[in-house]
Amino acid sequence: MTRIIYILFFIPTIVSAQFGPQQVISTEGDGPQSVFAADLDGDTFKDVLSANKFGYNLTWYKNMGDGSFGEQQIIATLNQPKIIFAGDLDGDNDLDVLATALFIDELVWYKNLDGQGTFSTQIIIDNELDGPYDVKAVDIDGDLDLDVVCGTESSGLVWFENLDGLGTFSTKKVINASVSNSRSVMAIDLDGDTDLDIVASSSGSVTVSWYENLDGLGNFGEQQVIAGSTLTVQSIYAADLDGDLDNDIISATTVEDKVSWYENLDGLGNFGAEQIITTQADFVFSVFAADLDNDNDMDVLAAAASDDKVAWYKNLDGEGDFSTEQIITSNADSVRWVIASDLDNDGDMDVLSASQNDDKVAWYENLTILGLEEVLNLKIELYPNPANTLLNITNKENYSIDYIKMSDAQGKLVKHIKGFKTPIAITNLQKGVYFITIQTDQGKLIKKIIKE
Repeated sequence: MTRIIYILFFIPTIVSAQFGPQQVISTEGDGPQSVFAADLDGDTFKDVLSANKFGYNLTWYKNMGDGSFGEQQIIATLNQPKIIFAGDLDGDNDLDVLATALFIDELVWYKNLDGQGTFSTQIIIDNELDGPYDVKAVDIDGDLDLDVVCGTESSGLVWFENLDGLGTFSTKKVINASVSNSRSVMAIDLDGDTDLDIVASSSGSVTVSWYENLDGLGNFGEQQVIAGSTLTVQSIYAADLDGDLDNDIISATTVEDKVSWYENLDGLGNFGAEQIITTQADFVFSVFAADLDNDNDMDVLAAAASDDKVAWYKNLDGEGDFSTEQIITSNADSVRWVIASDLDNDGDMDVLSASQNDDKVAWYENLTILGLEEVLNLKIELYPNPANTLLNITNKENYSIDYIKMSDAQGKLVKHIKGFKTPIAITNLQKGVYFITIQTDQGKLIKKIIKE
């Protein structure tokens, strides 16, 4: 049987992501330390939150949907806040705000009262932690509500159980009482048992370590060392950097100006030696991972405070070999934070930064056009689109299919199927945009689908 291949002559090959110029959201937040992107008002566009150290407040900016943002809206006053985060803490299907105040020892949250970004007064989770720093809202104990995990300067690594799913939290539960300067924490499955383990940075003889969630209920095992050093690791992030379907660890060390990663060797949480991504990020404060160039692997972002620089490092082969730095901006004075999020709803990952000394919250549009890796228009169809429970694939020309991969909008791999399979169950996936990569003997096809 003759195979018919239609060539799309007008399609160029995309080598790497390109970012637009710095677009300032605000300079009203005095000394922004961290930013977060979340839809606070239910209009499907990611709004921007900021923790402003010298402004003594938490603020948010409405995403107008056209690449612009509204005026500063104050969520609350808070003495020198450090980290801001959003999640549905009370189970009412809108996003509340969580924050730490390092110098007054407060871990607090604010209820989104109407789903439109009107917030309650402060609700204290704990005000006796010594130097609460990083904080995340995640389901630690598997009961389908969001608990809180917090790293501190001197009170160790702790978590708080959401007792009723409504935002009533337990007293602190200690993961490790002796770990110091825990400035960055993540909850992610490191050992392949589907529950959330904890990764944390620290100082001293151990700078990156993890703790196994032994029973899926929040009872944690002993400290397991990923990296040892005498210098403080400022920031960590976890992602699958080498495409083997387990989560590796990225770390940033300020004094050494270094971004590194550690391979999860067996998917069980046994980690390899340090692999250096760069030593050219002067006083690097923050790292993040996302698929910035839409090639279905995870790239790395870094914010270097002394360089006033936000840069990214391309994952060259999908196996964790990274390019030299590609500068997004060098005009962010003492940049403290960088993340990636789709701020303009075009399906690729934009970049968001907070810089302390110029009071800037700014974003950088990812100018990559989706789907340009599609060199061949193979006679393969995916339906329905949007889909809810099952995604069907028709292979009309009976191409030989090596694999089918499905990634979310951030580039995280959610399904990897060897060979050809249809239909594909997607019931358990969250609503949003996904990308299907089908590798055939005639080329690679990439399609965008929407999960309803």
